[in-house]
Amino acid sequence: MVKTVILGFLSFFLVSYLLLSIGYKFQIEWLMFQYYEETPTGFSTGGSVIPFIIAIIVTFFIGESYHKRQNSK
Repeated sequence: MVKTVILGFLSFFLVSYLLLSIGYKFQIEWLMFQYYEETPTGFSTGGSVIPFIIAIIVTFFIGESYHKRQNSK
């Protein structure tokens, strides 16, 4: 059980990091998460949560695959 949770956290953080890194490297706005941006009238907050949603979905499939593999042994 503990291994499954650790695998889930690691895969979530790794996939999120990879997607955010790709977004910042290639300036893909829907893969970037910006906490704030200064404008002449103040600042605005914003960013895309799409990398985190994708990471959750990928983590779910990794966890299911790991769980099936453990049950087949």
